[in-house]
Amino acid sequence: MISYIIGEIKYIGEDNFVIENNNIGYFINSSFNTIKTLEINNEFKIFTKMNVREDDISLFGFSSKDELEVFELLTSVSTIGPKNAIAILSTLNVDKIKLAIVNNDIDTLTKAKGIGKKTASRIILELVDKVKKMAINDDISISNQDFDNITSNGEIEVAREALLNLGYQRNSIDKVLSSLKDSDLSLEEIIKESLKRMI
Repeated sequence: MISYIIGEIKYIGEDNFVIENNNIGYFINSSFNTIKTLEINNEFKIFTKMNVREDDISLFGFSSKDELEVFELLTSVSTIGPKNAIAILSTLNVDKIKLAIVNNDIDTLTKAKGIGKKTASRIILELVDKVKKMAINDDISISNQDFDNITSNGEIEVAREALLNLGYQRNSIDKVLSSLKDSDLSLEEIIKESLKRMI
């Protein structure tokens, strides 16, 4: 596993670049937000993630650990591959992605190429509990207390939106969620329990 590479940038493409270290040029797939910070022949530290498939081994790299962490979060979602994650990170910075997830802001996530409402809903569903534990550094700051308020007051609404995007009827959704609204279940647990009751 390659954790990071320190070297000189030798080539910059639209969604990739080459960084040279010890006479080896590493081809790195990356986001627009990282690529725009790079300069040819200057030295940078790039945090990397290796993606291994049966027919391909690729390196993805970012200028900050935060961006790498969000990339890893996004690719942990069942319907999101590396290319989709790069598209999101090229459209939004890491803090806007976190805020969109925590605020159930589907419209913001769908600004990324190839991300529809169903996929955005899945991202929120699978990542909201993880993201609310992470720091957000933005003009709009959200404290831990704010996270708790958002999740405690908004979990039913997030669950409703997620279930609608999965194709279930509003009447059926509302009936099931009304019986769960006063429970202490997490968002993921609410979704799972709702799916069981609607089958």
